[in-house]
Amino acid sequence: MASESYSSSTTQSSPSSSSSFTQPSPPHSPLPNASPDIDIPVLISGAGPTGLMAGLLLAKMGIPSRVIERDMVPSPLSKALGIHARTLELIKMTDTNLFEQFGSQSWRSESIRFYFGGSLVADAKTKPSKDSEFHVPWMLEQTRTVQILAEEYEKTGMGKVERGWELLDTKVVERDQVEEKLAEDGSIKSTATMTTSWVETTMRRAIDGSNKRKSESVVLGTVDMAEEDEGKEYEIKVVKSEYLIASDGGRSTVRHRLNIPFSGRTRDYNLILFDGCVETDLSSSSISFIQGANRRSIGMFPIRDNRVRMMLDDGRITQEAFDAREPKVPSKDFFENLLQETLGPLKLKVLSYNWLTYYRVNERRATEFVHKRRIFLAGDAAHCHSPAGGQGLNAGLQDSYNLAWKIAMVLNGTAPQSLLDSYTEERIPIADEVIAFSAIILDRGRYQGFITNTIKRLMLTMMPIISRFFPTTGGRAPFNMLGLRYYESSVNKVHKSQPYPANAPASVGERGPDDILTPLSAAPTTTATIERSGSLAELEDDSTEQPRATRLYELLASPCAFHIIVFTADRLLLEKDFDAGLSKDIEHYQGSWLSKWPGFGGKGLSAEDLMAQKTSTPHFLVHVITSKDLSESPSRDTMASRTLGFGKIYQDVEGGRLHERYGMEATKRGGIVVLRPDTHIAFRVSNIDSTAWADVDEYFGSILTVAS
Repeated sequence: MASESYSSSTTQSSPSSSSSFTQPSPPHSPLPNASPDIDIPVLISGAGPTGLMAGLLLAKMGIPSRVIERDMVPSPLSKALGIHARTLELIKMTDTNLFEQFGSQSWRSESIRFYFGGSLVADAKTKPSKDSEFHVPWMLEQTRTVQILAEEYEKTGMGKVERGWELLDTKVVERDQVEEKLAEDGSIKSTATMTTSWVETTMRRAIDGSNKRKSESVVLGTVDMAEEDEGKEYEIKVVKSEYLIASDGGRSTVRHRLNIPFSGRTRDYNLILFDGCVETDLSSSSISFIQGANRRSIGMFPIRDNRVRMMLDDGRITQEAFDAREPKVPSKDFFENLLQETLGPLKLKVLSYNWLTYYRVNERRATEFVHKRRIFLAGDAAHCHSPAGGQGLNAGLQDSYNLAWKIAMVLNGTAPQSLLDSYTEERIPIADEVIAFSAIILDRGRYQGFITNTIKRLMLTMMPIISRFFPTTGGRAPFNMLGLRYYESSVNKVHKSQPYPANAPASVGERGPDDILTPLSAAPTTTATIERSGSLAELEDDSTEQPRATRLYELLASPCAFHIIVFTADRLLLEKDFDAGLSKDIEHYQGSWLSKWPGFGGKGLSAEDLMAQKTSTPHFLVHVITSKDLSESPSRDTMASRTLGFGKIYQDVEGGRLHERYGMEATKRGGIVVLRPDTHIAFRVSNIDSTAWADVDEYFGSILTVAS
């Protein structure tokens, strides 16, 4: 249908649908209560990292989407820089090429330097972690993150970024539909009312130029409702989608239109953010934090090509004083003078800059993240905080990962819509934790008085000596987000007769621990210096006599799949014919699950075909881990010859380190742990006999839906 245009000085004409948003034959199964004429299964508002990651994940899971973005071109500003360990794990599991793109374009700092009054007092070196292969953040400008994600998203052929489109309004439309059942004689036997719902979004695009107006509010949490520029004409479209993901930033139009409160505070702390080229005697490869004699502080992060990002403490300024400040952006002279006062004897000269701005610290969260199970807030639209600790971009990408697999399973007919309620249930506590942690980091980085500052300096000075007497795994540092967890909920369930403490190792809701494993197709190799191995395909095709070590997380790189981890302890070595019984249970239950919930592209295939991996994305993959060397055991050949993800066996390192990390070292009977597609622990049961497998089967039946 042809689009219509209107002048801002006249009444808007009736909007029309856009053929560019239409997917006539989407490869998913429409929901039973969805509108029959949906334009696109998922519409995403905002082409930042959060929205693009959501689109890419959905594409990997077979769900078409469209991303709309008001700005005609991506922002050239560096904005968020740090990508932490937990996010890197998720990126790697999403797509090998995506991970390689991030790896080739980012840089790592192996140390963090702390200066007080111009003197270097500590140089903290990073150390490898047993809990994750990523022991340092990867630094990459947000503009490049957006570029990588957008390119990989559009390569899938399942989505497109539509630039220049501004979301005006959105709502969930609900319609009651009466269904009649007829008796044999044609009379009405019974009637039932079913509610059909969908999302209806109105958007516009300027015929000429951009959608930006000459004067717009930039106050967080508000949407500018000023009059339009005179004479400007727009193209209007209405798009119907089953779901809308709002990743449209701190001033989210979607959040505003739905009247969702964005409660919190604007703090008196004011920062100056700088991105540019400098000449300095500070390290070009280390992150540096400087506490100046003038009671101000600086965080400096090298980027590339002699460029750095700096976060300069501008002091405590009330909102009234900040509003009255002129000019509204810092001048180069003002910045350089404050910078030099803080640096003291340290040398740094500004050569040029791309970005120089004031940054008011806001700590806010939407009161709800889900609206009528159809519209979802993610990223800055849902929560915001200070840049201290580099948590924002990472929290947004993890919002996308939590949400995408749930939407995909619902659209595929695998799970009921009630699964979507767990997005709010799980991500709101995480948002609160991230906001609180970022506030702590901000406060600790600033001058807090003479006594506190002196203690801080003393502790940093002594850190290289003190750290020698403490073990350093590096895995649970709060800023790397590996310790963020969910708790018992509608999707994370504690065994009804096997209580397991929430503070015990690998409890329900925690991120599943990672560690090194050795495939049992030959004698184990030395793994002490190995941090990570190649892709899953390389692991599967490896025919050398000495298979190289891998990591558990290498086995989890399958989109939208539950991973069933079977810890056998030493039973395969000690119990005769135990492998036969275990193999029988794996084949029976995995085959049963794949028949009920075949995964994307698996409908119509037999259980035998699915077990032979003739479908691209099965929903259930099984991995077996033994704590003992089975090189001389007859059971080795049976389990080692299995296909990856279908009961293939691996050996734990150091006599069962991964068993210990999953809380399996205390039992001699082994156990089963179910990891969700985002690798959080959904269910666990002691023992690996048929009764334990039946318990896992009952768990899946409690959260998934058998398609009719």
